[in-house]
Amino acid sequence: MEQVSRIAHHTVSTGLNAGDGYGEVWIRDFNTFIQVAMDVMPDQQVQECLNTFFHFQGEGGDIVDGYMDIRKANLNDSEGYRYRLSETCPQYAAHKNTVETDHETSLVQAVYQYVKKSQNTAYLQTVINGKTVEQRMDEALQYLMNEKFNKQYGLITGATTADWGDVQSEHPWGERLMRIRITPLIFTTMPCWCWLLTTLRKLR
Repeated sequence: MEQVSRIAHHTVSTGLNAGDGYGEVWIRDFNTFIQVAMDVMPDQQVQECLNTFFHFQGEGGDIVDGYMDIRKANLNDSEGYRYRLSETCPQYAAHKNTVETDHETSLVQAVYQYVKKSQNTAYLQTVINGKTVEQRMDEALQYLMNEKFNKQYGLITGATTADWGDVQSEHPWGERLMRIRITPLIFTTMPCWCWLLTTLRKLR
């Protein structure tokens, strides 16, 4: 395990994108290895990664799936990603995979891990585009309750998916929501919402 840990720390030290095959920094992946990133990267770089997702937060509170260097993004491909741009973060282009359901929760969990490990509670009061990080996390969770929550089943709606829940068979290459399904995944059930809300209270 020590060797695995060394390899993991070395790999993350080379960048936050998901390997050689992807130019993006994905929020799900960053949430998975943020504590390793904190071991090998300057604190400011970790914060900037978190902040970038908030820079691209939608008006309704939604969080993007990932972002990449705008110079590498094909903004004119009508069949590809529907990129989202930000005046306050013009060096990147972001996109949201609409078949997934865990972008918002992944970002909240990533912030929780960052604050818990660093003890930097002041980060929650960082202002991004007129709102604090704490306010933006609240809006992210509220987005899911407003737009994705199914009252009948107490679950979040998503797509019929495979491959970590981000590829849908009804779409030509799986990235856009074409048909709604109820998502019975453990991280989208009501107990998870309770846990996430509890983490917010702990951070305050």
